[in-house]
Amino acid sequence: MIVGTWRLIDYVMEGESDDGARPLGDEPLGLLIYGPDGYMSVQYMAGDRPLLRTENWRWTTDAEKLAAVRTFGAYGGRYEWSGDRVVHQVETAIYPNWIGATLVRLAVVDGDRLTLRAERTPGRPPTPILTWERIR
Repeated sequence: MIVGTWRLIDYVMEGESDDGARPLGDEPLGLLIYGPDGYMSVQYMAGDRPLLRTENWRWTTDAEKLAAVRTFGAYGGRYEWSGDRVVHQVETAIYPNWIGATLVRLAVVDGDRLTLRAERTPGRPPTPILTWERIR
């Protein structure tokens, strides 16, 4: 059962030249929430992102905004759990092209650990593998 709140503990790439790369660093941050109502939300980011020069992101430079977005991801929508995979129907996303998309994640639950792996597509970029720990 995946219903609940999960904390990101690892984000690693698998495949070709980026094998083993950690695009969000060694200590990524993230929350993944699967509700009993069939909706999910996820946010993930590098744990060492620099602070912006101002308290309000609207008052900072475009370069600072771009740097912040490069190390952040988020989306939400409906989900279906089938035991070995979870299907996300994206309704909101930081990446506009994902809105309306179906994202399939191969899933392994081991106690309080959840590992999600994007389906591997030959000839496509390396596959992200995210490991989550249940928040009790």
